[in-house]
Amino acid sequence: MLVDYSDDEQEIIDNKPKSILVNPEVDCSHLVKKKEEEKALELSKTYNFLGQKKNHLTGNVESIYYNDAVFEEQFHKFNVYGFAVDPNERNRRVIACNQKQEQLSSLMKEGYDVDAADPLFSKNVLAGMHKEDKLKQQELKSNRVKANDPSKGEFMGPWAGQQDEQFENIQMNEEQQQLLDQLEEQRKQKIDESKKQEENFVPYMEQHVSQTEQFGGRQFIAPPPELKYVDHTCYIPKRCIQTFHGHTKGVQVIKFFPKFGHLMLSGSLDNKIKMWDIIGNKQCVRTYYGHQGALRDLNFSNDGRTFLSAAYDKKILVWDTEYGKVTQTINLQHFPYCVRLNPDPAKQHSFLLGSSDKRIKQFDIRSGQQTLVYDEHLQAINTITYFNQNRKFVSSSDDKKLFIWEFGIPVVIKHISDPEMHAVTATAVNPSGLNWVGQQSNNLIIVYDTKAGNFRMNRKKNFKGHVSAGYACGVTFSADGQFLASGDSEGRVFFWDWKTAKSYRTIQAHDNVCIGVEWHPIEPSKVVTCGWDGVLKLWD
Repeated sequence: MLVDYSDDEQEIIDNKPKSILVNPEVDCSHLVKKKEEEKALELSKTYNFLGQKKNHLTGNVESIYYNDAVFEEQFHKFNVYGFAVDPNERNRRVIACNQKQEQLSSLMKEGYDVDAADPLFSKNVLAGMHKEDKLKQQELKSNRVKANDPSKGEFMGPWAGQQDEQFENIQMNEEQQQLLDQLEEQRKQKIDESKKQEENFVPYMEQHVSQTEQFGGRQFIAPPPELKYVDHTCYIPKRCIQTFHGHTKGVQVIKFFPKFGHLMLSGSLDNKIKMWDIIGNKQCVRTYYGHQGALRDLNFSNDGRTFLSAAYDKKILVWDTEYGKVTQTINLQHFPYCVRLNPDPAKQHSFLLGSSDKRIKQFDIRSGQQTLVYDEHLQAINTITYFNQNRKFVSSSDDKKLFIWEFGIPVVIKHISDPEMHAVTATAVNPSGLNWVGQQSNNLIIVYDTKAGNFRMNRKKNFKGHVSAGYACGVTFSADGQFLASGDSEGRVFFWDWKTAKSYRTIQAHDNVCIGVEWHPIEPSKVVTCGWDGVLKLWD
């Protein structure tokens, strides 16, 4: 036993060099204990565990500087070889993966001291393939079966196996083969049944309320006599006064009846279109069944007698609002994203369709035929908005561009593109007709001035605070143009003052995405919201 008597037990004689004496009978347990305490103290100082509170869920996290290149090398080395060296220079310990390095991992668990300076851990993944790995790869290539001639049926290509490999040809027994045949027949039957249902399906309307009781014998779409449009001052709503249930899936779009707003259409992801009475008993009065895919967009004509519906079944249906019949069906080859009738009374027979094939198509309702194609965008069309007395329209797309067109002329008259721009997913026009707003995918609502037919960006006005990235949350103006409202991906509704762009109020309206907001055209403070929680709410 070698003992160092440098403590109290050693007699100090002059200033002579310290000596090491051999005494096997001396009890050195206290020295071993002291050494362990010093080691534990050093370890605690290294990791900074003692004397501090937890700053992380599982302990104390200390910021340590390390070289990025070293960290990247060890990170890739761990993914490739299954082991890595701690990039922290103060603690050069080895980390092993249980799956790729089972033997090394088991040795480390048993207490085996692994030296980080071992040549095994000096492999550099970023410098290129190791010599041993190169030899293994060359050996595998030499043993691979030849790919044969590509012009013949024996060609294997990169799927060729090794020469030593033996494949066992497993054949199914009679029971397994019968079960497989039954499943295949059932699959084919389901496909045939779904095709027959689509072919034999006839659009129809279901009336939920008696027209005599509800409307006193007057025409269904006729507004109540007491409901008249007058100029009024609008106010921001404060509370929810009615919740509409009926859809089984999220509601995608809502539209008020033009001018009066006594009725409201809602299109849902459950393939249904419902009409709600907003002024009277506040309930669902009709359901239109016509689509076999989720609804994407709805649009009324000026008098409300006709409305268009676009859905993901690649169809555009022209409905008679009063009788609930489909007067025209337009089959498409791509998904429709937005549909807009021309508001000009002389051109109510024409509508524009923006679809996923990057084109804007013009159709005639009377014949159901396509009359024009506006083809300039590079991605799917998101919105189409008329301005300048409906002579022009602006289109937005996923290509982050805005194009200005004259209706009936398929040539771009103004091209708006900027590196800072994002895709515009929803739009609205101020009731004065002098401003256009667009919901961008960067949680910002931008403003353009449309005075005298021009289209110029107003950089002084930006509306922000909401979270709409990734969703086409709708925007709407109050009837007097004093307020702007927008939905939110967290189910909220934001209200801003139009002049100052100041956020006045935020309402938690839905449990899921609030995708649509519509301000009532006559009632001064009534707003309807819809969300992907399948609920519509009326606020006042």
